[in-house]
Amino acid sequence: MNTLKMRSILPLFALTCMTSVAMAQQDDSKNIITVSGEMSNEEMVAWKKTLPTDGWILVRFNKEHADHLLNLSHKDYMMHLWLNCEGKGAPGFLVEYSDNYRDGDFGGIDFVGSRNDDGRILQFLLDGKDYGNPFEKGNKQPLPEFSAALKKASKLTLSVYDMEMNPETGKDEKKLNRSIDFKLAHSALLDRPVTCGL
Repeated sequence: MNTLKMRSILPLFALTCMTSVAMAQQDDSKNIITVSGEMSNEEMVAWKKTLPTDGWILVRFNKEHADHLLNLSHKDYMMHLWLNCEGKGAPGFLVEYSDNYRDGDFGGIDFVGSRNDDGRILQFLLDGKDYGNPFEKGNKQPLPEFSAALKKASKLTLSVYDMEMNPETGKDEKKLNRSIDFKLAHSALLDRPVTCGL
C-alpha cells in the first residue's frame, strides 16, 4: 500500500519541482535589463528608480557590449559584483552610494570595493556565516566556496571596519563603520558572464 502511494505521489512531486524551476527562470528574466542607447544624467536617475530591488539584476549595455551584475536591494547603496569574468578582468565588487543616500548628491560615488578598500577591513556574511573578505589576496576562504554559498543564501551583509586608535590603550582597534544588507533573490544570474571592473 505504501509503495502504491509513493508511486502516485512521485509524478506529482516531479511536476511540482519542474514548475518551480520554470517559474524561477521566468522570474529571473524580468531581472535582465537591456539598455540600448545613451542616457542623460536625469534619464539615468529616473531609469534607476524603475529597476527591481529584490536582489540581483543583469544590465546589458548594447552600445558597450557589456553585461553588469548589480544589486539595488539596499536603498542607500548599490553593489556591482564580478564573479564570472568575460575576457580580461578579475573577480571583485564595488559598492557605490545610491541616488537616495542623504541628499542625493552622493549617487554614483564609490564607498568601498575590492580594488580600493582605503585600508578598511571588510567582512562578508551570508545568512550570518562569516566568509571574511573573499576578494582579498591570501584569504583562507576561497572565492569558489563563497560563490557557491552566495547562490544559496538569502542575505549578504557587508560589514566595513575602520582602524581607530583607542585613547585608553593607545593601540589601533577595529571599529565598525557600517554594515550593509543586500537581498539575494535571482541567484541564477550569478552564473552569467559579466564585464569585470568599471
